[in-house]
Amino acid sequence: MNSIHIIGPLAAFLMTLLVIPVLRKIAFRINMVDKPNFRKVHTLPIPLIGGVGIFIATTLALGLALPFDLDILGFKNIYLAMSILLMMGVIDDFFELRATMKLAIQLVLAHFIFSQGIKIESLHGIFGIYELADWMQYGLTVVVIAGAVNAFNLMDGIDGLAAGLAIAGFAVFTVLAVLTNQFLLALVFLTYIGGLFGFLRFNLSKSQKVFMGDAGSLMMGFILVVSGIRLIQSAQSTANVSLVILGVVAVMLIPVFDALRVFRKRMKSGKSPFNPDKTHLHHLVLTTGLRHKASSLGIVGLMSGIILIGFISYQLVGLTVAFIAMLFLFSFVTSLLQFHNRLMSWKTKIKRMENTNQ
Repeated sequence: MNSIHIIGPLAAFLMTLLVIPVLRKIAFRINMVDKPNFRKVHTLPIPLIGGVGIFIATTLALGLALPFDLDILGFKNIYLAMSILLMMGVIDDFFELRATMKLAIQLVLAHFIFSQGIKIESLHGIFGIYELADWMQYGLTVVVIAGAVNAFNLMDGIDGLAAGLAIAGFAVFTVLAVLTNQFLLALVFLTYIGGLFGFLRFNLSKSQKVFMGDAGSLMMGFILVVSGIRLIQSAQSTANVSLVILGVVAVMLIPVFDALRVFRKRMKSGKSPFNPDKTHLHHLVLTTGLRHKASSLGIVGLMSGIILIGFISYQLVGLTVAFIAMLFLFSFVTSLLQFHNRLMSWKTKIKRMENTNQ
């Protein structure tokens, strides 16, 4: 690590501060805004250009910090796919594409990533499973990428949450990259952190608020999951491979398992898994009375707790038990929040009945 690792994140932060105000004005002119509805908590149209701003700022910053090393670990291929996903997200923010169309594009991009050699090749002894057959590598890689991208997109529901989770994720990945001597990849992660902090300056603002939009949340989910797989591959010949796997899973656990929990509940109720509602983790946290910033900090704190308990369990017992422990903590917290939500719902119904009888 040297001074070049300061240039990327600092440049991304400053460029985001410069780019987003310009994009914000353009968004209002072309009506690229998120309009309020019964599911939204905001009451005014909000520009959906945060993701585009982060993309532009980080691209410029990486070009400045890494003019001769842009193909580190096949990053050009990742960047190409990510750019296509960003464009799809922009179109979706404008026209609301069908879920099936978005999923099809994500699957094609996941196939492209696999074809570039970025894939899940082994479970490294998790639940006693090691090397995977070629067809299992393909199926698992494509499903994991598409699933994680959608899961992260669904977390973008309150101010600061998607960016906060992405910052925490990239911070963990930076540590893992350093442990496996992938210093240039660490710079890429730090640069995204700089861009995300610049975005938060506006996302948490009252007067200049912008949202990340589907373009941003899809892009962040994609770069996180693909980088996670690449980190695991680069660590396979090192003593830290199990720790890297643990870190990658811990980063993606909340978005992925919250999505699975919500999808299961919707299908159990006879609804489409893509039918929107207010049952995601951030919705449950909001029912406790916390505001957006506090709720986002709480969920990022839960991620930190999951990482901590995973690391402790890994050191004491092993990788499989660490996964079980992390999943148990997530399930325990969500169960408490669901119980509180049902309790508040019953209180509301009882008050309505009392008011009706008066």
